[in-house]
Amino acid sequence: MNKIKRNKNKLVKRIQQIPTLPIISQKIMTIVGNENASFEELARIIEKDQALAIKILKVANSAFYGFLSSISSLEHALVILGINEVKSIVLGFSVQNFFSHSESDAFDRTRFWKHAIICSQVAKLLGRHYNMRDDDSLFLAGLIHDMGKVVLDEYFHEEFLQIIKHVCSNNSTFSEAEREILGTTHYQIAATLLKQWDFPDKVIMQVLYHHAPWYDENYGTKSIIIYLANIFTKLSGYSCHTDEKQIDPHAFANSSEIDFIIKSGFDLDYETIKNLTSHIRESISVEGDNIMRLFE
Repeated sequence: MNKIKRNKNKLVKRIQQIPTLPIISQKIMTIVGNENASFEELARIIEKDQALAIKILKVANSAFYGFLSSISSLEHALVILGINEVKSIVLGFSVQNFFSHSESDAFDRTRFWKHAIICSQVAKLLGRHYNMRDDDSLFLAGLIHDMGKVVLDEYFHEEFLQIIKHVCSNNSTFSEAEREILGTTHYQIAATLLKQWDFPDKVIMQVLYHHAPWYDENYGTKSIIIYLANIFTKLSGYSCHTDEKQIDPHAFANSSEIDFIIKSGFDLDYETIKNLTSHIRESISVEGDNIMRLFE
């Protein structure tokens, strides 16, 4: 059996041993599956976790959401955001909290989660830009799209150190380094764990295909949004790692990937990329210490 095959078997067995999310998250999962769930039920669960309630208020007041007035109460946030959006926000923060209790000597977790929260906001912004306003999965998929990297860092640390070294030494992407060392990728690992945790299929698919939405046969337009949100977050200066391969906006605008995205119904050219990137940077600047310091 070759090394990559052994690594894959080891990965599968270790992922199966990762515990479930905390009880509050399991309750949220139950509500997610209940179409008749009420604001009151959701509010009662959230109110038991003040840190979570504060995070929801910060998201509700994000410049990316663009609400005209300040939202100061959980009840107001629930009404404004909608029950499905709040469910997604709670699940996203539950995943973040699950992986927040350990430090890393190889990976700047604060930088990582800053990339994640900005990506979640950019996904919502792009959803509005491309008239997908009612999709409650975009925040969640945007926030956890790269969680496989944290899984690797926490549960496969030695291999992750090799991946980081490969990224830094070869100016490669994480995916290229992961395939070289493990034979699999962070998005495949994340999708495996999310399936184990019974997350919604469309969220799993958006995470799995956030680097290659052209393979998503069921939720392609949503996966394109997460793909673009990840790219725009990096173009705005918020990559996961300082040494990962940078994106050239000119090259991206003339790529085969853009051709696919345009053919899928998205209006996107170099000027649009430049304007959206500028708008995202302005929104980040307006945010100040609001969502930008959620995970510090």
